[in-house]
Amino acid sequence: MDHLVVGGALTMMYLFSLALFVLVLLVFLQATLHKLFDFTEFKGFVSDYRLLPEFLVAPVAYGLTALEITLVILCLVPAGREIALFLALFLLSIYSVAIAVNLRRGRVQIECGCGGAAQKLGGHLLVRNAVIGIVVLVPLLLPPQNLAVAEIIFAVSAGIFLWLIYQFCEHARVAAMWYRYRVCSVHAWLPPPRQKS
Repeated sequence: MDHLVVGGALTMMYLFSLALFVLVLLVFLQATLHKLFDFTEFKGFVSDYRLLPEFLVAPVAYGLTALEITLVILCLVPAGREIALFLALFLLSIYSVAIAVNLRRGRVQIECGCGGAAQKLGGHLLVRNAVIGIVVLVPLLLPPQNLAVAEIIFAVSAGIFLWLIYQFCEHARVAAMWYRYRVCSVHAWLPPPRQKS
């Protein structure tokens, strides 16, 4: 009986781990496709961070794109998944340092170039990257294994569902920021209220 309970708990943990792995894969796949579909724009994002001399912008942009492509490919190869997760942590660290440096400089009006919904730099991006980093650690420390085909399908479906929730949250937050910006802009143009005599 205890053996069945432990086995069931492990299976649930492996399902959870696989779902988070799929989430990580989809997040980086989206970021990779964004770079490939408009690489010129991505080079502009890299340049906007002002962390590199101009002659290094293009090589670094190519390098980051190549690393993300490699990450996605390794995720699809069972033997390469651990390397892919370490690579994900590495890229998240690089992006977080770049964001933190520019926040320190007060440069909050540039776009992050993260590959999702267009958004300006802010502390929320550091929080988001930290959360994604924690998500990456789960399948890294607890690799999914010994799952039946039906269980794999369920976990993959759950991972896709989590990614859709992630997308909704990203776009909802951007929409809220845009609305707040429009309201502030309208208020700035309104004449001051007349004072009663």
